[in-house]
Amino acid sequence: MSRKRPDPEARVLRHNIWKVIRTILQLVIIVVVVHRVVTVALTPLDEAKQGHPTAMTSSADLAWMNGLARSVEFPKRTDGSTFIAISYNGLMPGEKLHSSIVSVSSYEEQLKALHNSGYVTISQQDVLNFYNAGVPLPNKAMLLIFEDGIYETIELAEPALREFNYLATECSFAEMLKTEGHRYMTMEEIRKLNNNTYWENGSNGFRLKYINVFDRWANYYGHIETDEYQEIHKYLRRDYNHYLMDFLRDENRVRQESEDEMKERIRKDYDLMESYYREAVGYVPTLYVLMHSNTRAYGNDPLVSLENEENIKRVFGLNFNRQGTCINERESGPYDLSRLQSRSYFSTNHLMMRIWDDTADDVTFVVGDQKEADGWRINGGVAEFKDDRLILTTCPYGEAVMRRKDFSAQDVDMTVTMEGNVMGCQSVVLRADEEGRGVEVALENGVLIVRDQGRVLESKSLLEIDGGPFVSEEEEQLEGLIALQNAIIKWDKDQVKVEKARARLDELMTKRAPSIPEGGTPYIPEHELSERDSRTLNILLQGGELTVTLGDAVIFEKLRVSSTGSGLEFHAGVWKETERYSQTNLADDVYDAVFIRPRIRVPGEEKELYSYTSFLDETRSGAQGLFGKVVRSVEKIF
Repeated sequence: MSRKRPDPEARVLRHNIWKVIRTILQLVIIVVVVHRVVTVALTPLDEAKQGHPTAMTSSADLAWMNGLARSVEFPKRTDGSTFIAISYNGLMPGEKLHSSIVSVSSYEEQLKALHNSGYVTISQQDVLNFYNAGVPLPNKAMLLIFEDGIYETIELAEPALREFNYLATECSFAEMLKTEGHRYMTMEEIRKLNNNTYWENGSNGFRLKYINVFDRWANYYGHIETDEYQEIHKYLRRDYNHYLMDFLRDENRVRQESEDEMKERIRKDYDLMESYYREAVGYVPTLYVLMHSNTRAYGNDPLVSLENEENIKRVFGLNFNRQGTCINERESGPYDLSRLQSRSYFSTNHLMMRIWDDTADDVTFVVGDQKEADGWRINGGVAEFKDDRLILTTCPYGEAVMRRKDFSAQDVDMTVTMEGNVMGCQSVVLRADEEGRGVEVALENGVLIVRDQGRVLESKSLLEIDGGPFVSEEEEQLEGLIALQNAIIKWDKDQVKVEKARARLDELMTKRAPSIPEGGTPYIPEHELSERDSRTLNILLQGGELTVTLGDAVIFEKLRVSSTGSGLEFHAGVWKETERYSQTNLADDVYDAVFIRPRIRVPGEEKELYSYTSFLDETRSGAQGLFGKVVRSVEKIF
């Protein structure tokens, strides 16, 4: 199995480094490279299967290294008969743990991996020609989309588009184009894209409005605007809809409008879309993203779906009707397209794993710090070694294990921060035997669990550890209803509705819900699939006793354990119920376990048995740090 050659960017970097490094270091590099090439060429297949992945490793290599298994088998895409669509809801400058918007750094790393995997962007016209005239697409064709028209997106996304010569579609809400001082793009900003060769215009529709909204307790919230939704969405489950997806309904879910009134309302939105876009950019965009996706055809109600279908085909040339998978085939047609939305919690390998599972393409997974990677044996997934974190990504529906090769110790004092999603499993196994059984400390589906040889010793919910439940169900319901009235008063332009909200608020403020001590039912929040968390653990394992501290609190003290192995492993596992609740109606069959600054010492001593800390810390030591940086850069090339 041949490995991918370094790309042109890597070769340029290599030559630049050689200009700086003197003759002695050049000779060292040449010796190292020759040694690696000879080793790979002469290594028998059985031995090579346990070899080390390169800094950017192809899925073909990893398939025989780790025995990866896809959830569905697809034929190899080599005939230009399919394309993938990747979407971002928007970008933000920094990373926020609980944001749904992707950070710029994550987006740039993902685009680089897509580029290194050979993906080329196509235009909306290419897709039209593909469906309407049978024109083949390039191999590994990709349509890149940015949704929701957030005003910062163009500025933040364009540098990477220029770097990789990529084309993208920016979708907007037509109604927002005339709204100044908002978070969405205006007409002036949209017009600029007409002369920008890195962008095309698309549409998310006319308005971002929610109808038939009920909270998680089935209290009727009615029909609300975008800003109102932002303030009350934490009180909702999935029991709401978008403006074009259903009849308007009352608190008993009975229609508030006739079929003719529904048709007139929906047609009006499409007519407004046309007029706003013609005024803003001089034409109606070809591409449309129907809000929300993954419904029955083009709406939740069959009659509404038929009306949407008629108007979509009248106004637009392409429609994205689904999300969650990236591949689009000729049979799906131009009005039933699907895109994969990259989420804020996706590592680069998470995105590439999802693409690989959908397409069977030979994609490139990121390894990062090659020196650190060489010290691990990885099974059932892929790992990235990035700054101060180890990111272990599972295969679809699977589990992943990484085992430290040179680690052997029974008594340990370990500190690590785990930052994967709540739903799923990330764990550390100490005293691991060759089959990975030992003393396991896991964060699993919102619960801290300790196992010894697979047997559960103790478990405690994170909510309980944090001191909860904090409020009763009755208090939570009342809080949500009060928040709704305040949101309507603050944001709604309908004065009649505002006055009703004021009266309702006065009424609600006279009520008092029973607390938990007063007999109220404890409120146990339901975790969303995408919910992230950050927990710092200290694990002290000495003799036959285990103590686990979470943050500053000792959770389990001096538990009796019997494992006698000496290995170290990190584990990751997907939440098995893939239809787990998500407000965006999505499932995710890949999981990222994130281990930050793992450090293991001999108990009671400063002697380190293992640690992985930020590379930035290493460079602060002056010339030694600079030399280390140069050496690591060279290693990444090879």
